[in-house]
Amino acid sequence: MMSSNRGDYASASEWLSALRQDDAWLSQQQQLMASETSDVSIHREDAIRRIGQGDTFEYWKIYGHQVEKVVCEVWDIAELSLPKLKIQTIGMLSMEWLEHHAPMGLDELQDVINKLKPIFFGQTEEAKAFLVSIQGMNPKQITDRVNQLVNERKISDISRKRDLWSVLHDYGLYEKSESNWNSQVY
Repeated sequence: MMSSNRGDYASASEWLSALRQDDAWLSQQQQLMASETSDVSIHREDAIRRIGQGDTFEYWKIYGHQVEKVVCEVWDIAELSLPKLKIQTIGMLSMEWLEHHAPMGLDELQDVINKLKPIFFGQTEEAKAFLVSIQGMNPKQITDRVNQLVNERKISDISRKRDLWSVLHDYGLYEKSESNWNSQVY
């Protein structure tokens, strides 16, 4: 059982390392590993609920889902107790795990395609082909592919920046910042 006293930890990073070994997180991780693909959206909703809609969630968005950076930012917020931070951090760790290990469910895949469709001039097949083509790509490869498709006029010039970045970022397909995206996509 982890201590609820900040003074027992030298830093936010030390506290996060202890949480990664805590029974609460290990139990949650075990549930995630044992779940079916159909449970992914339920786990995502549960994780977002745990993170909440306050400062932690805002830092979660700002730092592109980087758990340690978020914990370091909110560590000194006086009104945030360690038990509350623990719940929020388990939510963030769950999202991190899901983003790296869980395949997109069919409903979520269809949702991404529906959001990409206007960016691809309403062409569902082009949106699907794009999703398939970026699987396993690193961020630079994804932006290179986008630039290629913009040049081929398969992606709307108007939507190539924020609109496309938002969809890919929201679904964990492109984890870098919007400014990084904008410097890569021309």
